[in-house]
Amino acid sequence: MRFSIFASFVMVLAATFVSAAPAPAPEPDVVARGYNNFKAGSAQSGSSGNTNGGSVVNEASGESTVKNWGFNKAGNGGYSASGAAVAGNGFGGGNARSGNSGNANGGSVINSASGASEVFSGGANIAGNGGTSTTGNAIGGNAK
Repeated sequence: MRFSIFASFVMVLAATFVSAAPAPAPEPDVVARGYNNFKAGSAQSGSSGNTNGGSVVNEASGESTVKNWGFNKAGNGGYSASGAAVAGNGFGGGNARSGNSGNANGGSVINSASGASEVFSGGANIAGNGGTSTTGNAIGGNAK
């Protein structure tokens, strides 16, 4: 079998065309879509506890006597607040719910006697003032 210059020229030319052929494009990792399907997040704040004022109790039983020459003043209620809840924006919008706030009742003064006992109070009995109880804002998310 003979190998000629013409045959080697044809082989080199064929190899050049094959090596210059484009390779197929790799598939993309992310497929583009016409919309985004990101759902909005919901938010909820926690509930707060009670901040009631303290009480004063003058209690006698049996054959005893409670004598109080001063005054009785119960404690004031405090401040109870729950935080705001702000939901996220996105597909469908998010829900928001603020938690419950606790009680902020004022304290009480109790004079109680049973049987042959008595409670004598020469001063004033002053109950405590109520405090403040607030709940936070609940702001829903915007739908996109």
